[in-house]
Amino acid sequence: MGREWAETAVTISDQLDPLWHTWRNARHLFNGCPLFVTPPWLNAWHNTLGRDTSLSLLIVHGPGGVEGYAPLKVFQGVGCFAGDPEVCDYFDVVATRGKEDVVCRALLQAARQAGVRALDLFPVRPTSAVITHMVPLCRALGYTLSVERTDVTVEMPLDGSWEGYLRSLNGKQRHEVRRKMRRLQEAGSVDFRVITSADGLEPSLHVFFDLFQRNRDDKAQFLTPPVKAYLETLCRSMAREGMLRLSVLSLNASPVASALCFDDAQALFLYNNGYDAAFAALSVGLMHTVFTIKDAVELGRTRYEFLRGDENYKIRLGGREVPLYRVRISLNTPEGIL
Repeated sequence: MGREWAETAVTISDQLDPLWHTWRNARHLFNGCPLFVTPPWLNAWHNTLGRDTSLSLLIVHGPGGVEGYAPLKVFQGVGCFAGDPEVCDYFDVVATRGKEDVVCRALLQAARQAGVRALDLFPVRPTSAVITHMVPLCRALGYTLSVERTDVTVEMPLDGSWEGYLRSLNGKQRHEVRRKMRRLQEAGSVDFRVITSADGLEPSLHVFFDLFQRNRDDKAQFLTPPVKAYLETLCRSMAREGMLRLSVLSLNASPVASALCFDDAQALFLYNNGYDAAFAALSVGLMHTVFTIKDAVELGRTRYEFLRGDENYKIRLGGREVPLYRVRISLNTPEGIL
């Protein structure tokens, strides 16, 4: 540990360019890291909703190259994850497997030296490096901290086959999915189309925005011009990286549901969706989500993420709740303790 620590250095940047270089040349670092702290996601946020936010990107370098990083925004001496919890479901410190303690220790020291008095890190998963490594490290070093449960995200494992997914449901849920799928198909010609590149993106985004805000006042109020610009930028950014899956479900050639999903080659993330209430009797919103699950299975993904929120439909379709936490750390400790 001592030698590893001695060979570790941290750089701090107010730009994302250094992280893009790592993204291009050391993609293994990002395996399993939250979608919401990857360069294309951070770039979309920083160029729109976070345009007026000062970025502090802390990058940990070891003998073999970059070993981890933490994208922060600092205000009045308090460091939070860069991004907005309103549009980013959870965050984490990113670290190469086996280097989590070294990375967390280096980040804590760098934050203190940069004048950060406290860290307010949320939301984070129970398996995050923040919970599994930074919290125990801070306790061992004598930092004052608190860990508070704040929300849930919902996910489910996939076993590689559509029949396997159906078998994972209980009998009632399985019967419901099959019955509603059959009823939808009996209603007419059903088409499920997925857009993954910039080609055809704009008209499909128009359909998504229309269906997203059509039936719920809260979604209509959420989709302000700045948020819309953010989502448009995000879709273009993720499309360039091959991570976009914007889908439209049509019945008799008319769009009835749309979903904005993202794909990191391990999991498919259901980021947001909408549907036409005129077709509510056919459960087009629920069935479109089922189509995206089938899409994830066919892509060979091992996990499907419904993301934050405990809506009942997520559980009915096989999702399992995962708690999310808020970690507050005071960095006011004696000099040299790190």
